[in-house]
Order: sequence, then structure tokens, then C-alpha cells
Amino acid sequence: MLSFQVLILILIAVSFFLLRSSYAREKLTKLQPSNAVIGYTGFYVILTTAILSYIGKGLIYWYTLQFAAAIWLIGYAIDSKKEVPSWEITRFWLIGALFCLPINLLWHWWRVTDYPFLLKLSLAHLSVILFVFPLSLSIIILAIVLSAITYVFCSLGNLIELTDEIISLFGFSILIFTMVIYVKVQLTDYRAHNRYLESKEKLKRGKAYQLKLKQTIRHLHIHAVEGYSERDATFLRKVVEEVMESPLFLEDEPLYKEAFDTIVDKFAMWSIFLKQYTKSKVHLSLLSTEIALNELIQQLEIALNDSVESPPKLIIVQKEVDLNAKIVCDVDQVIHLLVAVILHAVHLDQGASIRIQLYTTKLKYHKYDSIKQQHPPEIAFPAIALMVSNSDTPLATLPPISTHYEDITEGIELVGEMNQVGTERINVQKQPIDRIVRAHYGHVQFASSQHKATLLALPYNVTVIRDEMITNLIPSNSFASKSEIDASMVVLRKFNDYVCKMCDVRMGVMDEIFLLMRRCYSFRRHASGELFYVRAVGIARFVTDWVAYVPEPIYAALLYDLVIYTNLPLSYIKANYSLDIYYFVESLVSIYDRRGMEPSGLYVDNQRDKVVNRDELFVLCIKLAERLYDLRHAYGYVHKVQVLDMAKETLTVDILLAKRYLDSDIIEALETEAQEALRMCLEKRIG
Repeated sequence: MLSFQVLILILIAVSFFLLRSSYAREKLTKLQPSNAVIGYTGFYVILTTAILSYIGKGLIYWYTLQFAAAIWLIGYAIDSKKEVPSWEITRFWLIGALFCLPINLLWHWWRVTDYPFLLKLSLAHLSVILFVFPLSLSIIILAIVLSAITYVFCSLGNLIELTDEIISLFGFSILIFTMVIYVKVQLTDYRAHNRYLESKEKLKRGKAYQLKLKQTIRHLHIHAVEGYSERDATFLRKVVEEVMESPLFLEDEPLYKEAFDTIVDKFAMWSIFLKQYTKSKVHLSLLSTEIALNELIQQLEIALNDSVESPPKLIIVQKEVDLNAKIVCDVDQVIHLLVAVILHAVHLDQGASIRIQLYTTKLKYHKYDSIKQQHPPEIAFPAIALMVSNSDTPLATLPPISTHYEDITEGIELVGEMNQVGTERINVQKQPIDRIVRAHYGHVQFASSQHKATLLALPYNVTVIRDEMITNLIPSNSFASKSEIDASMVVLRKFNDYVCKMCDVRMGVMDEIFLLMRRCYSFRRHASGELFYVRAVGIARFVTDWVAYVPEPIYAALLYDLVIYTNLPLSYIKANYSLDIYYFVESLVSIYDRRGMEPSGLYVDNQRDKVVNRDELFVLCIKLAERLYDLRHAYGYVHKVQVLDMAKETLTVDILLAKRYLDSDIIEALETEAQEALRMCLEKRIG
């Protein structure tokens, strides 16, 4: 038996040699087994070792080593260490498994003489080896062990009797080995096919990424000479790069799948990207960069020279303002704004030079307060005031400089698109100026017969204002499960598909509103138990059904609760959306009494019928859609007194208003839901 002992020693030495670190680092990284395989291997070794300990007498030390190795395998499977490299895990698992299975089997053939039992043990061990080891390695081990068993049979042929049981066992072993190898081959082919598909999909996604990148860059005109300055082109590249860092950028609907933390971190970039992608003249995106005031004035002079043949001379008057101070703004927009204001002043006064006086001031923004107060909460930011006038204009006729300004427009009658009148033509030149000032959360006061100057108040850092308005919101302590979040995203997607079919909405604007809702609401819940953004979408769905031909009320239905429930300042709505949307939201949040929803209207020629402003009807529709949604979700209210009050108010106020101004379908729906809510409250009291 000396030669057989040498064979076992050689096998052990070769096994450990092949598993040395230098080899394992390269070859074993991809062979890391799962914790389940490691644990099952340990359980199998304990089970077989417990059986063998009754047969192999005097082998206590060997079985102790087997038990120790099995416990180590089970212990690692239960409490695995993530910091251990994958090749180290595979290395130690292979050493333990080789010791407990093939080496243990050969050792028993060397020490135990119960050969029929050894054949059954060999069948079990080799089947497990074929199952848990990689196919190539398991076949090598199978060949080595079978060769060793054959050697034993040849050496001890006269001691081993080939009975029917042993022959049947040989046949059964061949069947089992063939089945296991066939299954392993099929699994290997399946995994290889999956890897091929994954590599093909990865290549396809890479091509799609490059295509989408080119399309996005082309759409944003990043490389265009006329569209953007070099500074703005650099800023846009940064925006696109940060947005594209999202792993879901190539998905069709990334905003519905993106993790909430990512939306919070990259909200500003996503917002700029969506506005820039839609190319809306109403919803301006701020490409804010830092620039010194003296540099801004130099660029303004260059822009004036490019705009007119005989540009006016600029006279800069500093009033407690350092021209070396830096401001953060959309430089191109501000220059365009100042050029428009200067040329407008030149056109009015036919002056040869323009005086620009610079003052320090503040801009104040009010927060919504559910309790109507004389002085609502406000936030203030440092700003710079620019008084633009003809150099010949007497200083006494200029408007006084205030210590603070609010983000409003004075001296212009801005007319909404839905209510066009003849005076709109007068304000065509002023509307782009107002739009740029609003986008910068600023204040503008146009020249009038009383004051011969245009006053602009712009913040020193527009980015700080935007971030402050978004981040300084009411915190949310609510939690939503992953299944609820996924279900809510389905609601948003379905509504988006529906509203795009029913109404002429801008998809970029809808995406930006959904982004804002997810950012501000987080997982905050309404008193009905519904997630706020799900509730907003439900209300907007009713509005879409009732006034599908106009998109602005739909936008407003999604936005106005952000002001009420998250303290998002109205100034943010005014700066980032059209005036039509802003006026709807402002009208909605200013309603403190249900009776205040009734349109004012006018009586024409003493007729009994009242001519009602359509915008006021839209406001009424939105408020009644909100009430209808809340009544349909009355079961979610903790305090049923609220439901009872809503139902009574609906029957006494809302339905009367609906009967005067709206369709019968709306009246019927309100009445049905109010009666159902009353019935539910009555049942709760009786119960």
C-alpha cells in the first residue's frame, strides 16, 4: 500500500500547489461560490462524517479535522465577510472542499476495508463533487478518483468480489454521473448564452448612449456658434454630464424610476436640462455663472455695439456698490435684459447717453401661511438695484430707492394668453424684459409719466435663492414602501400618457413638474393617507376631464398644493413657469373660504345673465376637483369629523356653485360622493 499512500500525498500536494495565491488571484476570481453552496457543503460533510465515525474505528483525529473544516464552511456561510476578496473566498472554499470530499474519500480507501460501503460513499461524494465544483475541475477530480479506485481494484482484485450489488452500483453510478454532467453542461451553455446576450445588450446600450448623447448635444446646440456663448456652452456640458451620470438616463422614463436621493442631489441640473430640452420661450432656464460687475458692464457695451449702429454712451454711477464685486446670474440673459431696457429708454427719450445708477438693496419673498395674516412669513436676500434712465433726466423725477423690493412687476399691464385684448400690443417689448427678471426672482419697475426711469432689482446670487426656496421646505417624516413607490410611479406614468393624449401639454413642462413634486413632497402624506403627489395627479386627472382643451389649469392643479403644504414660495412658481400658471396658482392659494370660489363676473346691459371670466371658472373647477378627490378617499381620514364637515360643505356650497356654472356630470359626481361620505360617517358613529 506504500505506492497508494504516495499517490494520495502527491494529490494533496498538487491540490494545494494549484491553489496558491499567485495562481488564485488570476484564475479563481470568477469561481466564487454562493454562501448557500458553501453552507450546504459544510452540512453534507458533517452528515457524512457523523456516519463514517461509526465505521472507521480509531480515526478520531481525522474525523475531528473533518468536523472542524465543515464548521468553518458553515460559519463563513452564515457570517460572511464582505471585505474578503472573492479570490480568497474561492481559494479557502476549494481547499476545504477538496480536503473534505476527494482527499477524504481517497484516505478512506487507504484505511477502510469495507469496499462495498466505500463504493457507495464514492458514489455520494463524487456526485456532490460534480454538482458543487466547476465542471472542468469536477471532471478532473472525478477522473483522478476513479483512477485511484481502479488502481485499488487492480491491486486487490483477489480480495474484492464482484457481486451483483457492486455491478449494479457501477451501472447506477455511471447513470448518476452522466445526468449530473449533462445538467452542468446545459447550465454552462445557458450561462454562456446569457453572457452573450448581456454583452450584446451592453454593446447596444453603449451605442444607444452615444446616439442619445449626440442627439442631446445637437438639441441643446452646445457646439453651436450663434446659440450660446462659450461660457454657457461649458455650463451646458456640465449639466448634460451630471444628468447622464444617472444609470437610468437611457431609460424612456428616468424621472419615474430615479431614486429619491438622486432627485434631491441633482434637482437643479435635471430642472435646467428639462427646460433646455423643451426650448420654451416661456419657461426660461438659468445657466447661472459668476461674473464681476465691471466685466458685465464691458460685455454690455460690446452687446450694444453689436445691436445698433450708433450705441448710446453708458454713464455708470456707483452708489455704495463695488464694481469688482461678483454676481451669479445667467450672464447672457442679463445682458440681453439690459440691452432691451437701454434701447427702450433711448427710443422713448431719443437720448445720446444712458445713465445707470447702481445701489445695494434686498429682495424679499413671502411664504404661504394657512392663517391669513397681515405680515406673512418672508425671506430676504441681498440684491443690486439698477436705475436706467436718460442722462438728461432730472434726478428729482427718478423713483426713490427702497431698502427692499418684492418680486413683482410695476408699470406694466401683463395680459394672459387666454384673455387677449387690444392693449397687449403696447406691452410686447416689455414682456421679454419681465420674463427675464422673473426668471431671476427679481423686481422691475418700468418708466412711466411720473418716473422717467426703469428700475431693476436683481439678486447677487440667483442660485442661492433657488436652492433656498427648494431646500427650506417643511421636512417630511413619512415613509413609503418600495411597492407603494412603484405603484405611485405607475400612477404618474399613466396620467402623463393620458394628459398628453387629451390636451396639448408640453412634455418637458410635465416632466419638470413631476420632478418638482417628487423633490418637494418626498413621501409626505395628506390627511386622507394618500401620498401628496399621487393626490395631486388624481385632482389633475379630474381637471383634465373637465377642461382638457387648456393646459394651464392642469399645470396649476399639480402645482398649487406645493405652496400650501410644503411652504414653497409663490416666487418660485412665478420665476419658473408662465404668468398664466402663476396667476392660477396665486388665485387658488388665496381662497380661504369656499364662498370665495364663486366667479365675480359682470352684468352686461342690465341683463340677468352674468358674463363670467373663463379663468375664474377654471379655478372653480380645480377646487371642486380637489373636493371630489378627497371625498372619494374619505375612508383614509383618521378624523371622520373632517369628512363630515367636507360632505356638508359640499352639499350646501359646492353643489350650488356647480349648478350655477358647471356641467351636470360634475354636480352628480359631487353629490354622490358627498352622500356616500355622510353614510360612511353615520355607519362609523353607529358602529
